[in-house]
Amino acid sequence: MKIIKYALIFVLGVILATAMMFLELPFWFIYVSVVVIYLLLLVAPQMYTVYKSNDMDKIERYLEKNKRKPMFAYPLALKTGDQEQIVHSIEEILKRHKQPYMQEVYKTMLALFESNVSKFEQLAKQISKEPLRTYYIAYAEALKGNFDEATTLKNQLPKEWMQHAIAAVIAKEQGNTNLFEKEVNKCIDLATGVQKYSLYYSFQLSN
Repeated sequence: MKIIKYALIFVLGVILATAMMFLELPFWFIYVSVVVIYLLLLVAPQMYTVYKSNDMDKIERYLEKNKRKPMFAYPLALKTGDQEQIVHSIEEILKRHKQPYMQEVYKTMLALFESNVSKFEQLAKQISKEPLRTYYIAYAEALKGNFDEATTLKNQLPKEWMQHAIAAVIAKEQGNTNLFEKEVNKCIDLATGVQKYSLYYSFQLSN
């Protein structure tokens, strides 16, 4: 199926290029147009799945096809619920991606999955960019039982799924199961793409 898909896209590109040459359009215009068409047909669907899709099955199929990449192996590890596999997947991300911001975020996540709250809080405060810095600090405050501070920080978050995720953590730490489930559902409904998939299985671990 993939070969057929690529063949059809190639044929479409040839037809488009031939048509534009027949119209005597500039070569640079033909070249740019064909490249843009290829990008739209090949890259755009994948980007949509990663960032915008709400189809969990489609997202999982994409993850399975790309699971050799640590970033995509991590959500699949979450689905297994295996603590060792999750920690290993984060460690692989840290080995592969040396960018400072990636290191900051995934070291923070590693501390969370290792249930090291003090280290988690310390690393969260070292994250250099928003909104994840505030998100993880709020998460840490909730785990420490500082619910007023966690709520204040939650309200500063720009994305609704983040607000509901923190609200869910607060509800869980307070022992409010009904509110926890409501906030989890709202969070997952608002999230999209791989983020949605990761959140769904992260919260499954909390149940």
